[in-house]
Amino acid sequence: MTLTLPAEIAEPYVYVDNRAIVISNGQHGVTFNRSQGRWLVEGLTIIADERRATRMLQHRLFGGFMEDGGAVVLFAGTHDDVVSVRLSASAFAALRDELGSG
Repeated sequence: MTLTLPAEIAEPYVYVDNRAIVISNGQHGVTFNRSQGRWLVEGLTIIADERRATRMLQHRLFGGFMEDGGAVVLFAGTHDDVVSVRLSASAFAALRDELGSG
């Protein structure tokens, strides 16, 4: 038995639960294990404080920059495959609150 269902490409999103953090631009996504939370939180803190950050851990890349209006562009991936999304200032604050200290 097989099953085929119609589907659509999702809009860009950032998803966080107790196991993973997913950043998707709608076409491609990057998943981080929640155990990397402290590393991600450090990057988000640097973005909030210095308005830009780029972090590398082995083959993984995470960073972003704050735009003049307060929105934040996050990018993540590997050295040769990066996705980026734009979060409003309030969404960026909510992400930081959800991740806490990692």
